[in-house]
Amino acid sequence: MQIAFYPGCSARTTCGELLEATHAVADRLGITLETLSSATCTGSREIRAADPERFVALNVRIIALAEAKGLDLMTICNTCTLNLIEAKQRVDNDPALRARVDRKLAEEGLVYRGTARVTHFLWYLLEEVGEARLRSLVKTPLSEHRIAAFYGCHIVRPPSVFGGTDARDVRSIETLAQILGCTTVDYSGRTACCGFHCSAQSDVIPIKLSGRHVASAKAAGADAMVTPCPLCHTVLDTYQDDMARDLNTSLDMPVLHLPQLVGLALGIDAAALGLKRHVVPVQDVRRGPPALP
Repeated sequence: MQIAFYPGCSARTTCGELLEATHAVADRLGITLETLSSATCTGSREIRAADPERFVALNVRIIALAEAKGLDLMTICNTCTLNLIEAKQRVDNDPALRARVDRKLAEEGLVYRGTARVTHFLWYLLEEVGEARLRSLVKTPLSEHRIAAFYGCHIVRPPSVFGGTDARDVRSIETLAQILGCTTVDYSGRTACCGFHCSAQSDVIPIKLSGRHVASAKAAGADAMVTPCPLCHTVLDTYQDDMARDLNTSLDMPVLHLPQLVGLALGIDAAALGLKRHVVPVQDVRRGPPALP
């Protein structure tokens, strides 16, 4: 199995453990990740607001790099996923815009053909690797753990990009977690916003917003949360002490990157998954079942 891999910015900087875990899991699953070394940032959502056409060109260029290898494109960040899919949709449905973007790409010898599918690691595991293969490779089922899925925004909304699906109905993380042997919990914040994109202006919004989500997951009996987005992870993990002070309660909720959860079930060593890099220790599960490694 081979796919063009776009790690984005966070996995190469603030969330380096996400990149480590992704490579470790891909190796175990026999997936060859062809990293797009010359790919730039997708522009978060700020460039989209400041210069919509530059935003489209920036993202279509990344897709064109994957197409030059004859491969589909996989990400490990919700915002990168949204940016790439949205840009692809816009250029595919606007011939005039596509012509202008094509001229920009031609300056460096790139061609956008519209053939590469954009996917996220979560979707790739379920759709390409598949349940049967995943189950066959599980070495240490996480059956003693209650996991709270946290989707965040940009892998489930807006409906105009994701086909009108009701974000509240998504179950892909729960499906994957159950394949790995976990029990999953339902709680009020699972498909809500973490507030990351407000943090540049004020920490108050992500602290208050995500504090409620973490507290809700804890009240539902979760001993860990898992997210497919490094931006959500940054808020849920890094700001958790501030959330606890704001709520005047103890939270102590470990937050796993999605590939880390998969890696633990596949029997990959905790060190190879970067579990020591977290602010809230992953082994600091003080209630209920035994701590995760």
